[in-house]
Amino acid sequence: MSEPGTDPNAEEMWDPQVARWRDPEGDYVLPHALRSLPQPWDGSDWRRVAELPRTDERLAEAHRVLTVLLEDPALAPQVPQPPSPGLLWQVWEEFHQAVGESMPRPSQVTWSGVDELVRAWRDRPQLYPLHRHVVRHVEAAMLALIPSLRDDIADSVFRWLALEADPGRFADWAVGLAERCVTEDIGADSALELLGAMGGPEARAALERLSVKPDGPASWENAEAAQSTLYDLGSE
Repeated sequence: MSEPGTDPNAEEMWDPQVARWRDPEGDYVLPHALRSLPQPWDGSDWRRVAELPRTDERLAEAHRVLTVLLEDPALAPQVPQPPSPGLLWQVWEEFHQAVGESMPRPSQVTWSGVDELVRAWRDRPQLYPLHRHVVRHVEAAMLALIPSLRDDIADSVFRWLALEADPGRFADWAVGLAERCVTEDIGADSALELLGAMGGPEARAALERLSVKPDGPASWENAEAAQSTLYDLGSE
């Protein structure tokens, strides 16, 4: 459905003007930072991540993964925003799922593999207009995959840390990273949950800063969630 006053064909006719990029290391689509993450963090495979023991080695990996996700500018590309009503995002996500099923690790995502998926979509007996848009402008869909993977990976790291019986023992490094991720809206829900689970003075102070609105460091939605987390801590 279209929003009142919007052109129902606006998304179908929209040109995102995203050119195909080339990686100097090969036919890769995704940035080196994603391709170089250790397994299983790189695949957003929660089943495998959840089974990881919280050893010093794995905790150091989690620390490095979050730092890379925050520091590498290649993981925050400017993705053009489709016109209203924004249904194209749903079709991009559908294509992302197909990419993940055929090329589950970032290092396996190549333009040749993407082009195979495009051909498979073209061969469908019925192709809806927005699916045809993805076929014509697959580069835009793949550009949108980069921040999506970044968000999913950060989410899995914070969820894994929150499985610890005493997550407060990570406070010396995890609080700062969680606060930054909420500010940048990367895995924000799970980062806030971890701050709430840690509950010490450093985590509470971070939640206080994040809860400021309007004009606080976090989005309005994340500031509301931070306030809710603080309320829950206060009622314990």
